[in-house]
Formats: sequence, C-alpha cells, structure tokens
Amino acid sequence: MSYKKIDPKNNDVKSIYHLMISGISPRPIALVSSIDSDGNNNLAPFSFFNGFGANPPIVGFSPALSGRTGLPKDTLLNIKETKEFSISIVTESNVNQASLSSCEFKRDVDEFVKSGFTKLKSELILPPGVAESPFIMECKLIEIIELGGKPASGNLILGEVVMFHVDKNILNIDGTIDPLKISHVGRSGGPWYTNVNKSLFKIHKPTTLGIGFDNLPSFILNSNLQGKDLAKLSGIFEVPELNSNCITNHITYDELILKIKSLLDKDNIDEAWQFILSWKKNNE
Repeated sequence: MSYKKIDPKNNDVKSIYHLMISGISPRPIALVSSIDSDGNNNLAPFSFFNGFGANPPIVGFSPALSGRTGLPKDTLLNIKETKEFSISIVTESNVNQASLSSCEFKRDVDEFVKSGFTKLKSELILPPGVAESPFIMECKLIEIIELGGKPASGNLILGEVVMFHVDKNILNIDGTIDPLKISHVGRSGGPWYTNVNKSLFKIHKPTTLGIGFDNLPSFILNSNLQGKDLAKLSGIFEVPELNSNCITNHITYDELILKIKSLLDKDNIDEAWQFILSWKKNNE
C-alpha cells in the first residue's frame, strides 16, 4: 500500500470529519430518545456509538457540538438536565425514518411525530423507546466527557443499561439474537449505509492457541495468498498428519496455491493443509 499522510492539525475540521466517518465504517446507529426538564420529547440518531462493557452493561455515544456554531445538540442538553435516555437500534425497516429525525428541528418539536415513529413506554426511565425498533435499551447517565469544547468536538455520553426490550421474533432458541433477523443498518460516509445482514460472514476463531504465521512452510508464507488466507491456516492448534490419499505430484506450484485458495475460500482448512503437507513431502 502507498499511504498519504494527513496531519489533522494542518487540515480543516470538515475534511477531518469526513475522514472519520468514511474511514471508521460501518458504524452502528443509536436512535436516542431524551426528554428535557419541561417534558418535551427529542429523538435523534448518532453513529459515533457502541457498547463498552457488560457487567454492568455500558453504552456510549457522542453528540458533537455544531461544526458551524459550536452549540450543543438538544440531546446533549436534555441528558445533562434529566440524566436519562433510551437507545433504539436502527434497522433496514426504520432507517429512512431515523434519517428524517436527524433534521435540526427546534428544541420543542417532537421528532417522534415528525418522523412517524411510535413511542414505546419505558419501564424505569421517562424517555420512551422507538416501537419500530427490535432492540431498545433504557439508560441512566453515568458520565459526560467533553472532548474538546470546540465546534465539531464530541461529548462522550456514557450510560448504564437498566432495561432491555428485545423483539421475541429476532431471538434464537438459546436466547441469543439472530443477526439475520435483527437486520442492523450501519452508517458509512456521506449518504452511504450498510445493510448488515446482507454482508455477514463467519470467522471461526481458534478455540485454542493457533500455530501462528511463523510455523507456516516458507513456500506458503511467501506465496501470493492473502493475510486472511494465511490466518486461516495459522489458526489450527497443531499441524495435522498427512493423509496418503492426497496427491500433489501432478500439479504445478501455481496450481497448488490456486487449489489451496479455493479450499480456504470455502473454509475447508483441513483439506488445504493436506495439499500443503503433500507438496512439502514431494518437494523436500
């Protein structure tokens, strides 16, 4: 790769912002509901968002100060006042409504009404959830960390989840969430989004220590196999024994690598290793 070096201190805020939202992608979207001290509802999406622990369950998101005026968003003001908020997950079926709720309406305007969302009454806090979302978290404020205090600076809001609301239709028998059924949407740069369940793939993480790249044969390590391919070969606990039924003396080196690549693309890691071991034996 040939890298272009970009020093954030020597570039304008807008350029750095677009680098952040395009390079850190896709990002989950938190549809945050809050209420001000006068009882006005607010709803807004934030994609600088994630989970930060499970015991207790902690989530965080960051509403930035306006890049133009440096003023805080209504969500930040509300949570400072009332110390509560709910987060509803954005999915394929509600992402357009979530985008509509991001418009800069006045503080006393209810974005639930503007975006056509239905309020789901919370159990332990005042801000409602979004009934069109299959996964909702009721949160109590833990801390707000100011991250600069300048236009476009973030404000990391950390909250403890005190109640979950999970649509039964997205749950597996064991109580876990089926990623194909929840249909998350991820945020990218500009107008771009990602439909997560259309881009899912599995990685079978080693259950024990993997042998590592340093234990791969040199003719494999120095091949044109990509890092992801070599990682699959390196993830096994120990190098297997050669199966005598695997014969490679009739193929070229390039054909060997293509065959191994094809097997790894199908996650046939054991069979790929048989070709490696057979080639190694025939060429020692």
